[in-house]
Amino acid sequence: MHIVIEEPLHSDGRGGVAVYNRRMIRLISEMDPENQYSLFTYCWNLKPEVKKRVTPPEGARWKHWHAGWPERLLRPLEWNVGIPIIESHLKFGGADLYHAHRIPASKSLPLVTTVYDLFSVVHPEWTSSWMTQLFEEIVRPGLDRVERIMAISTQTKTDLIERWNVPEEKIEVILWGVDRELFKPLSEEILAPIRKKYDLPELYFVLVGPFDPWSDPRPSIRALAKLPDAALVMAGPHGSCYEDAQRLAAQLGVADRCRWLGHVPQPELVGIYNAARGLLFASGYEGFGLPTLEAMACGTPVITSNSSALPEVAGGAAILVDHDSDEQILAGMTDLLDNGKHADLREKGLARAAALTWEDTARKTLAVYKNALAGR
Repeated sequence: MHIVIEEPLHSDGRGGVAVYNRRMIRLISEMDPENQYSLFTYCWNLKPEVKKRVTPPEGARWKHWHAGWPERLLRPLEWNVGIPIIESHLKFGGADLYHAHRIPASKSLPLVTTVYDLFSVVHPEWTSSWMTQLFEEIVRPGLDRVERIMAISTQTKTDLIERWNVPEEKIEVILWGVDRELFKPLSEEILAPIRKKYDLPELYFVLVGPFDPWSDPRPSIRALAKLPDAALVMAGPHGSCYEDAQRLAAQLGVADRCRWLGHVPQPELVGIYNAARGLLFASGYEGFGLPTLEAMACGTPVITSNSSALPEVAGGAAILVDHDSDEQILAGMTDLLDNGKHADLREKGLARAAALTWEDTARKTLAVYKNALAGR
């Protein structure tokens, strides 16, 4: 059997969706030597950095399959006119099952999909018209055509049932994992050059962007203004809140205690996590929230939101706060300054991260593939 997984190429490859796709295609192909696997992409211009990202490493048991279609033409022809371009191409290439992210308009192959969140449905005020249109015109009607929907959290499953009336029996919750070979506690010897490179403060809390309205850093900056001696380190794309956050920090007199690092490569982000007193991941909505697990795997205590999927992912191993309450965020930061509470959350976080693995995600995903193929 030839199983094809779509990589939608809608991000720069640093986000959770791209991490998930790369982990699944590698692990599942290794776990299932009987079947053939391909990572499918389509776009007119496959940039060198993208091609490098999706090219199989030497000795890998999967192939990269690319179609050079212009998105601006494919989208209206496939989903507005109903011409079955994607499935015709896949069938011609010998595909037997398609794990789609943008579900084809026609169905002649077994289809499964992963739904990460219903962000544009739950919070349309925080999303683009392009994303809202994608969900309403492609994702929502496409769910009727798939054999199985994999939700990455119970929150996403709940949203699918309550917002779109998707039958519960069609949805399987498969939680994500964390790469514990990469995200792990590091020695001070390894941390020293990272501290020097980024000129890290002695005592800081790390925030991971992008810093857009759902992950607005301003409540954390207001909390910082009431906590002497500590600092905030912002890692990741600046986002739309960057300028307002900078102005607020200047008004509160804490600009010198707010560091904006921009994108940090993952091997160095591990060091940023390790050296931090804690992770502040007070996001207003997440389908999962991978940074919480990454920090926990590094032994870094976590303060995260008490809403969306974040309490489920934290699993009782984090301090939960209202995402826009500077008072609750301040209380969480103050708790982590207590050595006893810090040590307790560190151990709980390490245990939680050890319980969620990409290998388990891959095994459960493979079971979904086999069930879908068995029902042909």
